[in-house]
Amino acid sequence: MTTAIRLEIAELQLDTGLTLLAVQNPSVATFACAISLDVRPGDDAIERCGLANLVGDCLDEGTTRHDALQLASAVESIGGGIEGNARGGLVQCTADNQKAGVELLREFVLQPTFPGREVRRVQGEILTEILADEDDPRSVAGRRFRAEVYGAHPLGRPSQGTRKSVEAIKPKHLRAFHDEFFRPANGYVAAAGPDTPERMLAMLKKAFAPFRGKAPEHAVLPEPALPKRSRDVHVPMAREQVHVYMGHVGVRRTDPDFYALSVMDHVLGTGPGFTSRCSKKLRDEQGLCYSVSAGITASAAEEPGLFSAYIGTSPQHRQRAIDGFLAEIERIRTEPPSQDELTDVQDYLTGSFVFGLERNTNLAGYAIRAKRYGLGFDFLHDYPGIVRSITRDRVLEVAQKHLHPECMVTISAGAS
Repeated sequence: MTTAIRLEIAELQLDTGLTLLAVQNPSVATFACAISLDVRPGDDAIERCGLANLVGDCLDEGTTRHDALQLASAVESIGGGIEGNARGGLVQCTADNQKAGVELLREFVLQPTFPGREVRRVQGEILTEILADEDDPRSVAGRRFRAEVYGAHPLGRPSQGTRKSVEAIKPKHLRAFHDEFFRPANGYVAAAGPDTPERMLAMLKKAFAPFRGKAPEHAVLPEPALPKRSRDVHVPMAREQVHVYMGHVGVRRTDPDFYALSVMDHVLGTGPGFTSRCSKKLRDEQGLCYSVSAGITASAAEEPGLFSAYIGTSPQHRQRAIDGFLAEIERIRTEPPSQDELTDVQDYLTGSFVFGLERNTNLAGYAIRAKRYGLGFDFLHDYPGIVRSITRDRVLEVAQKHLHPECMVTISAGAS
């Protein structure tokens, strides 16, 4: 039986185009607030790929009021934590410090200074991570896979950037990017805590009403397309294992087939533990790996995500693993899940959905997603019924529509 969820959620849109959201969670003594602005893939130019990521990583390196150490101390004083990302940031603190938390979040996201010394230090850390990824076959395969699937689309570029692009970024580029794209229009601020939604909205309005600026202009992105034929590329590296990704362009979060595809994913390759078909066949029966997965919904967002299948295996089993994936993909396009498979997935999805909304950070994120993707706040209550309504034939239908074994991009890296 699914536990009922009852949340009180309120919203207010400011004349700047910024939407404020408040979720009451009366059973906790903590508070969280998130800012998510209209920053999109491709807003950082290809020659400075990774700029948006660097901006997010450097938001806590100093503001117009506090240097990095002072900001960290201020956050610690309210019993909280703060983090940035390419679209804004998040603060968590005790509920009795919610006002101070919101003020620090506003300062942190809207008034960074990007001091040169700190920016160069963070750049160095990112470059170290990039170098490590270049020596890691799973990372190499994953990056090449995205590049091959997305082509000219910005999602085909590594979000961290490349060595060349990150080295080319200067503090002035961070400041210019922040000025151009950290604007209120089409952005969201969501708070979650024990206070009433009305009081939280009033607090958010006072903090963010002065945030001004016209809507940013975004580049028109190409539409990712399926390849005309499948292709298979191996990147040899001196390793004992081989890491294999295969798939193609997926769906947006707003696709009407999303929920049926989510059920399909759990039958095919993302079920809990080792219950999916790919896990049973490739891991349990054939012993090809320890880690295996396949799914299309996890990366779905405003832009199309990926259908992606992954396995780490020994080099002599590379082709066998690929053939095994193709067999299971073809099987789910021709053989609907059994009633037991369907029921198990429905029970898992409706049960785990509740636990995913216990934390205030998740509630704030849920409120933003509900607005950004047009789900409506009733989605919280409707979700169990939506999942329960999906039939075996519906899973078969969306698998046939969205999985394309004849157009698979297969990329591997590691031992030959």
